[in-house]
Amino acid sequence: MLRNLAKTLMVMVVLGIFVSPAFSVDFPKKVVKIIVTAGAGGGEDTEARAIAPFLEKYLGQRIIIDNQPGAGGRIAFEKFQKTEPDGYTLITYTFPKSIIIEYMEKTNYRTKDFVPIYSWSRSSQLLVVHADNWKTFDEFLKAAKAKTLSGGLSGRGSTTHLTGLLAMDELGIKVNWVPYEGSAGSVAALAGKHLDFTICLATSAVSLIQAGKLRPLLLFSEKRDPYMPDVPTAKDLGIKMDMIPTLRGVEAPPKTPAEIVKILESAFSKAAKDPGFIEVAKKRQLVLQPTGSREFAKIVAEAYPKIAKYQQMLKE
Repeated sequence: MLRNLAKTLMVMVVLGIFVSPAFSVDFPKKVVKIIVTAGAGGGEDTEARAIAPFLEKYLGQRIIIDNQPGAGGRIAFEKFQKTEPDGYTLITYTFPKSIIIEYMEKTNYRTKDFVPIYSWSRSSQLLVVHADNWKTFDEFLKAAKAKTLSGGLSGRGSTTHLTGLLAMDELGIKVNWVPYEGSAGSVAALAGKHLDFTICLATSAVSLIQAGKLRPLLLFSEKRDPYMPDVPTAKDLGIKMDMIPTLRGVEAPPKTPAEIVKILESAFSKAAKDPGFIEVAKKRQLVLQPTGSREFAKIVAEAYPKIAKYQQMLKE
């Protein structure tokens, strides 16, 4: 009898009849929470909320968004690293902002130790002014060289911070930088004429640009934005600097089981390619660039030495 049982078990193994542990097969069985490391209304928040309904469609569970802004995401990440790795709590990952903060402040974590699940978009930074001010980048440049202007950032340690420092250093311009907790704050301040300009993601200012209240003068990219083809790039204007795109995605806590990662990655992939989400992305002028877990992890790991060379500049 034992011999027959052994043979039966061997056949089951060969045929792949054994399944993964029950928790992975049944996942998800309850609500999934996505922590957003920035305030409501900014690009990180609006993108997470945009993809959430489509993620619900493919996961079969409700998605809730939990905004936990503060210290460029450091506070949220420090809490998140202690989260149970069961797939029910994820965190937004804005690349490379989440890495930059690690070089500016003491953190008890490394985001590369978390588990990248999926990234769905790629955006470049814009230099934006109020529509009542300068009409071209040349006009802005002359004004900036004549006096110190006030420039908005979506926080110290943000991608806008690094982009702003690199650009103004290359142009030989001194700026009075004003950090906000997220891009929504800097864009609103510019619209209220409390700033001379701001650097932000295109998606953060698109509604006010379309309304004619703000004007984009420069895109920090080598290629023009398909939604703003008339806006010149830094390359067009001969500005030699590293172009740092922003990727948006989500990560899971360290040690999240591979089976759960695969389920989440598959759901995010389907959500990002859903015609409904693609339509939403077009309305928000969001450039989609679906990136799976393995490639996302590679991008994050390779970015560390690149960001490290700007550590001193970021701390000044």
